[in-house]
Amino acid sequence: MHAGSSLSRREVIGLASVLAVTLAFPAAAVARQPEAKLSVDDLKAACRIADLDIPEEDLKRILPDVQNFAKQFAEMRALPINYQTEPRTVFTPLESEPAKGPGKITARVTAKLRKDIAGLSTEDIAFSSVGQLALWIKTRKISSVHLTEIYLERLKRFGPKLLCVASLCESSALAQARAADDEIAQGRYRGTLHGIPYGVKDLFASKDAPTGWGAEPYRGQTFDYDAEVIQRLNAAGAIMVAKTTLGALAMGDVWYGGKTRNPWDPDEGSSGSSAGSASSTAAGLVAFSIGTETLGSICSPSWQCRVSGLRPTYGRVSRWGGMALSYTMDKVGPICRTMEDCALVLAAIAGHDPKDPSSVTRPFSYPANADLRKMRFGLALSKGEKIPEGSIIHTLKNKVGSFVEVAVPQIPEGMEAILMAESASAFDEFLRSDNINKLENSAWPDYFRSARFVPAVEYIQTQRARSLLMAQMAELMKDFDVLVTPNIGLSTLFLTNLTGHPQAIIPDGVGDKGIQRSCSFIGHLYREDLLASVANQVQMLSTYHTLRPTL
Repeated sequence: MHAGSSLSRREVIGLASVLAVTLAFPAAAVARQPEAKLSVDDLKAACRIADLDIPEEDLKRILPDVQNFAKQFAEMRALPINYQTEPRTVFTPLESEPAKGPGKITARVTAKLRKDIAGLSTEDIAFSSVGQLALWIKTRKISSVHLTEIYLERLKRFGPKLLCVASLCESSALAQARAADDEIAQGRYRGTLHGIPYGVKDLFASKDAPTGWGAEPYRGQTFDYDAEVIQRLNAAGAIMVAKTTLGALAMGDVWYGGKTRNPWDPDEGSSGSSAGSASSTAAGLVAFSIGTETLGSICSPSWQCRVSGLRPTYGRVSRWGGMALSYTMDKVGPICRTMEDCALVLAAIAGHDPKDPSSVTRPFSYPANADLRKMRFGLALSKGEKIPEGSIIHTLKNKVGSFVEVAVPQIPEGMEAILMAESASAFDEFLRSDNINKLENSAWPDYFRSARFVPAVEYIQTQRARSLLMAQMAELMKDFDVLVTPNIGLSTLFLTNLTGHPQAIIPDGVGDKGIQRSCSFIGHLYREDLLASVANQVQMLSTYHTLRPTL
């Protein structure tokens, strides 16, 4: 993997399945099975059953993928799943311990802040933390209107270069900012995010701007309501200044406007699919941004663009009003310059939403009591992987209570059937329409077509196997407070997106060959407060989060 690379879902799945270490699945589970001999005629017959009209040339192209399914499903059938193992129809992560106390959600700033704004340039202000900006707004050292104008100017100046802006929300943002200033002047300060400008991934419905999902067939699509995450940020007084780009239908960094760029090297893509959210945050075009992750879409661009990202536990934040990709894997989270900022934003957007049956309210209290000297860390590495030279992980080893390498559950490749079947279900109408032919230079059309040949029984079997994975992960986490892994965590990324565990990622400098590094932390379910507290302490051991790209 080089500095300009961005992992596709298939590459992540392949690497995870090859590199992960077996914990509990027996060897029989991954034994090679005879390859089924399927023909195009078989696919035509299946098309008749599904009432699909897929051209023969398309069927020929996807035939190798479908032939490979039989081998993968044979591996799944070898798993020791008894009749009592149930799939999770409305997906709920498996907690090893029930939540204690009421679902109270609180977060406060712990960073040392500068009270005076005098002498700072507009760029200094733009790259300040959310906590710092909040202090200046609360004490009226700067107005929300002025701060919003700073970010709007930067969005106009650098957005076209980075291709990170899907829609600029100038008029509505300035109206929101004026309202925020009026409220604050009247003593009605709502909290840390009041008056703070942000960007939101353009897969969330918004009344104030089109929602194009990064895909040409949906360019100009409008909604007459706001997604729940936008509603909660509105309630917190935050100012939406832009809809940020995403790779078409939440894959990669290529959208209908081009390829979103990495501010540290505009010749590179930003990775995806929360491409514009990470790029705009890294470039100081917004104070913070909102992304989503199904299989790496917060972590990967955060690594590429050297920012901090927090992928919450599945269900911690409502998905309502967002484009569905995988009903049981999609997660909403913040991308910021610091991990503490991520905690502040998460506190504003977390909690149960009756419109999203998978959403929950669990306690969240940042900062949590995280004494590194007493904490148990597990180190998760892929087979043959080593801690990068110069990584902050080396420093961390000497500051914690215990630090041991762990083996994590191996993921059978057939588990991809969950994402395949659910995404194809979400885009069934799209697949059956002529619009699918308008989505060019994308792997999605054939991915959706291939997914139509995942049998329903096999999909349910993968969900039952997922229940086993969740139980194995719960057992593993009993011995640790946090797992740590280099970069995005190739050995854990697919696993934790399946089990619903939260992940925090912070920049970790640059290696000898100029390749950016990150450090990831995986926490217990619904313990993002502890996870963010740990990641924040580790982040403060370096100054990587204070560096700025040259634009």
